[in-house]
Amino acid sequence: MANQWPDQAAGLRALIAPTACRSVGLCGGRGGVGTTTIAIHLAAALAERQREVIVLDEYSGLSNTAHRLRLSPRYDFEDAVRREVPLADTLLSTTAGFSVLPVSARPQTLAALNERELARLGSEFDAITGDADFLLLDTRPATGPGVPSLSLAADDVVVIVSERAESLTDAYATIKLLYTEYARREFRILVNRVDSLTEANFLFQRIKRVAQDYLGSAVQLRLIGFVPEDELLKRATRLGKTVLDAFPDAESGHAFRQLADAMLRWRQPAAGTDRASDFVYRLVESSRILTDRMHY
Repeated sequence: MANQWPDQAAGLRALIAPTACRSVGLCGGRGGVGTTTIAIHLAAALAERQREVIVLDEYSGLSNTAHRLRLSPRYDFEDAVRREVPLADTLLSTTAGFSVLPVSARPQTLAALNERELARLGSEFDAITGDADFLLLDTRPATGPGVPSLSLAADDVVVIVSERAESLTDAYATIKLLYTEYARREFRILVNRVDSLTEANFLFQRIKRVAQDYLGSAVQLRLIGFVPEDELLKRATRLGKTVLDAFPDAESGHAFRQLADAMLRWRQPAAGTDRASDFVYRLVESSRILTDRMHY
């Protein structure tokens, strides 16, 4: 019996130990696919389930997460990069229970960081994200070579599509780029703004067929669900709220809750080291590539 105690203790430690932070890159394209809306509402649905969530927002301007939620940031990411404020001061809290970290900056500013400054920024990022269960990345489209999307550092890549032709084109371009240039083989597909699972599956099968015809069977695509077209979702966005808060019984709200529940059942990714810092290094690397191209 004495020999069983170490196994029991290990089991108890596993039960009470915090789960590793899971990073999910949300990739969209043209055609108003709704990546930012999905990032906001998935974060809110996961927060309803008592998970700590941070949305990393690569966008700036009137369409980014902070503006959508009527947040008024005192500082931006460039202030932290220039060491004018700690990175933690740029983190924004929302009434929906999750946080937003803007990571948009001019490429020239990021490209100018030396290795010590980069390590400092990575360390501050690790400190902010240490208690998070999920990092949701609202990423720029990864449809062109040379400047990789921040989602390259994510555990999972979710490609968001709608029925518009340009959305399907960009979805395939994203999958092709991440597979051929960066050896990403597994992709989760989320269909937005359709009325039924039948429509969602039709679009999914189109993308899957093209991907496997041109890229081969090594590329694995999986449909994770759909979000219906919903006037209440649009109305909540105009109010600067989530549909879960403004209209709890909305059809789209139920869809986001189901997606959040499904995410909690995803198989745990392989353990990595310093995964949080990877986002900062990837962002700076992308900026250096872009700056070199601009100078060239």
